Amino acid sequence: MRPTRFAAILTTLVFAGALAACAPAPTDASGSGSNASGDAGAGSAADAAFADRMAAALTQWRASPSTGPFAFEIPGTALAASLGDGEVVATASGEGAPDTALAPDDTFHIGSMTKLFTAALIMQLDEEGVLSLDDTIDAWLPAAPNGGTITVRMLLQHESGLAELNFDNVGKVEPQALIDEVFTETPVFDPGTEYEYLNAGYIMLGRIAELAAEDPYDVQVDTRFIEPLKLTSTYLDGAGSGAEAVDGFVLTCDAGEGADCAGQFGTVEAQSASPQWPGAWSAGSMVSSARDQAVWIRALVDGDVVDDAHLAEMLELTPNSEEFYAATYDAAKVPPVQLGEGAGLATWDVPGVGHCHGHAGAIPGSNGIAAYCPEVDLAVVILNAIEPAGLTPGYPGLTSLTAGTLGALEAMGAE
Repeated sequence: MRPTRFAAILTTLVFAGALAACAPAPTDASGSGSNASGDAGAGSAADAAFADRMAAALTQWRASPSTGPFAFEIPGTALAASLGDGEVVATASGEGAPDTALAPDDTFHIGSMTKLFTAALIMQLDEEGVLSLDDTIDAWLPAAPNGGTITVRMLLQHESGLAELNFDNVGKVEPQALIDEVFTETPVFDPGTEYEYLNAGYIMLGRIAELAAEDPYDVQVDTRFIEPLKLTSTYLDGAGSGAEAVDGFVLTCDAGEGADCAGQFGTVEAQSASPQWPGAWSAGSMVSSARDQAVWIRALVDGDVVDDAHLAEMLELTPNSEEFYAATYDAAKVPPVQLGEGAGLATWDVPGVGHCHGHAGAIPGSNGIAAYCPEVDLAVVILNAIEPAGLTPGYPGLTSLTAGTLGALEAMGAE
């Protein structure tokens, strides 16, 4: 498996070795802001109660990457959640930038969590007959190797077999130029025969949506999702506008940064502006808050965004992805958590909660996840101000914080 950026896939299942850090001491905040869902905003009594109940768990989570005598601490984490038809509550712990406390409604670069907007857009266009998931991509991208065999569905499911982006050019050239460069590379497997997480595929889906609907990608996402759901802190970096995202932090070491530092000594440093923030586009350029993402993930997985047939397609795990993740966990000799991926949505088996569906994302300065757990009717979003975050980059904080979040909300509802 090749490393990816602004991605949700597991670059390593467990960080081995000792990671030394220069992270700030834990602090907690329950800040102020507005609730995108229209319920009680940050600073409400519910937010305060949630912050109080989750403070210790967040502090423990942020210290969780400790290995031996050295500690790699997550500098800051924002957490938002909702249970049933209750309001979205949010809290935060730590810093979003050096010497700057993180507030619950601060915005983040959310990386591959953007892909859910792209997948939902394609599903709506299929529902409307603007395109078909069975269309081959040569209809819009005639230079694609195997373009007459690769379908839109294969791009959604990471089964195209095409090469990955040249990340050195992300943010330096337009999306079409990134795509054209991929098309000069030899495919890595025959279409439909394997699963390999591919950021390039979701850049292609963004272009296909533009060409098929004859409307810019960001405009379609705004009018179909952001405006109807009142996601007031969400926009596409480089196209939209809104509250500036926190810069966050990065783990650096002799081998590089982020996941390159697995098993090595490293230091936590302030993240500088990255060209990937606007350059990742339909694969990873969204800016959002934890509270907005809680509204979005519940609406999507609970069936308010696409029809039942398309939601089922997004959720149904592909055999290739199931085989891939089973083999990955087996090789690492750790219990499986991510079970696979469908046409846009991943599924995790979360202890004490059940199956949860959503997407994670990593991009310079941020690593997070948004998930909805239908068995308990819980939406949970965890945004961390660092890349990587925690011992499991593929689902940062999900197994550590979700059961406690559910317990906190249940206790609040019983009061």
